[in-house]
Amino acid sequence: MHPLSLRRQRAKEFLRHIAIELCGGLLQVGSKPYQLRDAPAVVIAPHQDDETLACGGIIARKRSEGLPVHVIFITDGSASHPGHPRLGPADISTLRRAEALRAMACLGVERQAVHFLDEPDGSLKTITAARREDLVARLAGLLGPIAPGEIFLPCNPDGSSEHDATFGFVMDALARTKLRLDIWQYPVWSWWNPVLLLHRWRDTKDCRRLPLEDYRQAKQEAIRCYQSQIAPLDPRTAAALPPELVDIFLADTEFFFRYEMPSA
Repeated sequence: MHPLSLRRQRAKEFLRHIAIELCGGLLQVGSKPYQLRDAPAVVIAPHQDDETLACGGIIARKRSEGLPVHVIFITDGSASHPGHPRLGPADISTLRRAEALRAMACLGVERQAVHFLDEPDGSLKTITAARREDLVARLAGLLGPIAPGEIFLPCNPDGSSEHDATFGFVMDALARTKLRLDIWQYPVWSWWNPVLLLHRWRDTKDCRRLPLEDYRQAKQEAIRCYQSQIAPLDPRTAAALPPELVDIFLADTEFFFRYEMPSA
């Protein structure tokens, strides 16, 4: 890389780091403690790792209290390493499913409470009407019998077309179930684009924080299960996720933004 380009890149990374630190401070002082609900919960993850990065602490805490937690993965995760010389999309999908099951075991989620919908990774933004209808119907079919008291899903927007699309699918599914529940948005890629996080904090009346405390170790162990994402996948030398992004989720607190359904 040209020295000037390298300096610009380092300056950009430094400014992002400062912005992330500022956002974390604002959320800390501008949030209220999350109150544990005695009700089943559902965590929706566009990809295998989103649930652990953003919600690993709350999942572990709920399970330690004996509260049911279901985790629903929307995509098969197959597009995280495009063009990999050794592993094709099907191999990546198989690997990420196995990692997800190990991570969920670390957090105390039973196998029967883990659901894989296996939509092709990278396709959610351009999903056909027929496939969308099928996906929404499957989501509604899962959510109805679980009857959760609260649901956790990515922020909209979250800096990822797959995350934003997932939010829409879940809203459509909830409309079909007629469930009345607390809806919490969790940030993932919003942290990497702090402007999005600031907008979410500004536009949300109810931001909650969960100190990880005794559940931090379980979350860290679950994150380590996702080696395909947090470490280079041989022969590549860079991880799929920026290490600085992963570090954010190794911190002491998780944040959630309440979403209010529009009035009918």
